[in-house]
Amino acid sequence: MSPATPFPLMRLNDRLIGVLAILAGLAVMSGTFGFREIPGQQFGSAFFPRILAVAMILAGLAQIWAGIQTGGRGAWFALSDVLHGRGAIQSLCVVLAVVGWVVIAPMLGFIATTALMIAALSVVAGARAVRALAVGIAMSCLLFVIFAVVLRVPLPRGPIEGLLT
Repeated sequence: MSPATPFPLMRLNDRLIGVLAILAGLAVMSGTFGFREIPGQQFGSAFFPRILAVAMILAGLAQIWAGIQTGGRGAWFALSDVLHGRGAIQSLCVVLAVVGWVVIAPMLGFIATTALMIAALSVVAGARAVRALAVGIAMSCLLFVIFAVVLRVPLPRGPIEGLLT
């Protein structure tokens, strides 16, 4: 195990990383076909995303080639022991929290949903419920101020946000 990564959760084969990079490059490239041309400009709005897509595809091919050259045989990916037992449950809770946030936030609003998500994930990680709820409320308020007030990012509005404005 390398000192730079003391607890790797997953090891990916170079070939898998290359395939994923190629697929991502193809997805970026296909997304640019709907971009409109800008009248009077030499380069349209799709120019730089297509350069990025080609770079991703070339990097993916290079990664596959490197994986083949170094004898990249074996499993495409391997999970660490950390992702068994409690670690697997905690990882699943993070994914469920993100999906739950997307579903619940339009109804409850940003502050309430984010506070509940942070509190729930803190409890799953081992924090006490009262402290987790306090941290969740404080962090959601701080994030609301940063994103909604300072950066003016439109966030899901709920009853709490209605009281603040």
